[in-house]
Amino acid sequence: MNNKHASTTTKDDSSEKISCPQCLELEEMATALEDFIGRVNGQLLKSEMSDMELEQIFSVCVDPMIVIRVDGIIVRVNRQMLTLLDKTREQVVGLECSELLTEKECQLATASRKTTQTDIDLINSDGEQVSYIMTTSRLVTLDGTPGTLAQYKDITERKQAERDLAEAHTALERIAKIDGLTQIPNRRTFDETLLSQWQQLSTAQQPLAIILCDIDFFKKYNDHYGHQEGDDCLVAVAQGLNNTLPDTTGLAARYGGEEFIFLLPNTTLESACIIAEEARKNVENLKIDHAGSDVVPHVTLSLGVSSVIPNDETRALDLIKAADDALYRSKENGRNRVTSTEE
Repeated sequence: MNNKHASTTTKDDSSEKISCPQCLELEEMATALEDFIGRVNGQLLKSEMSDMELEQIFSVCVDPMIVIRVDGIIVRVNRQMLTLLDKTREQVVGLECSELLTEKECQLATASRKTTQTDIDLINSDGEQVSYIMTTSRLVTLDGTPGTLAQYKDITERKQAERDLAEAHTALERIAKIDGLTQIPNRRTFDETLLSQWQQLSTAQQPLAIILCDIDFFKKYNDHYGHQEGDDCLVAVAQGLNNTLPDTTGLAARYGGEEFIFLLPNTTLESACIIAEEARKNVENLKIDHAGSDVVPHVTLSLGVSSVIPNDETRALDLIKAADDALYRSKENGRNRVTSTEE
């Protein structure tokens, strides 16, 4: 197996602690490794440990281990490391580390730092990516030459768990911001965005527009076609409204029930009315049958439009109320129409 990997990230224990759910386990592993190396170094200096005894100690470790001399020559590997490399001992010992390991690993192995821990991704003999933490510690080799002991701890399951957790967190964030039925932003997202845009446009002294929409005679629609068809209608209308947005700075959200709302920064009342009329036509052109409508035999919208330059004397709620009042006048005047605050 070729041990060249896609990426490495290095963390030097001497300057920073590792921050992860398994940090205690990793710190204990590094401490135990340092203790082991300290004992080995002490025994070697006293010439009390034979090569066979060291080999026995080296082999009992369940993690892949390799010893690299300061000049980069590999002088010892355990069985687990040979399995990782998919090579025999004869094919490994005596080689330059650069022939098997990445440049980053070789740099760490020959550096003067006491201990390092590095995340690396390797490809095993089955072609699968395996994640390891490579812990390197300084030691004295059997011939008295300074070297490095590198230990590889498999953290593939931990990495996968971290990815799963991140994906779950992203999914939860989406659930919190998106309406579950229509898959467009929900009222919470609208409220948060409104506050943010209000503050920004108050500073910039630029207009902010609201379009409040309501499906005409939606209760009659549900009564006639049933709630499942009613849900399908809401989904179709929501997508029609979302497609009306002029650019990515605007927001179309489900405001509640059969009500939808547009938030349009940097938009005058006149421009917002044009967008509202386009939204009304888009929904009418869906030609969703509505036998219970008193207007036309398909689904339509009534819309109210307001716009203001935010300032200290007005509130965001006032802008919504103004659009709601305009929406009420649309309904009073026959529905399936757009009404602004100036009408």
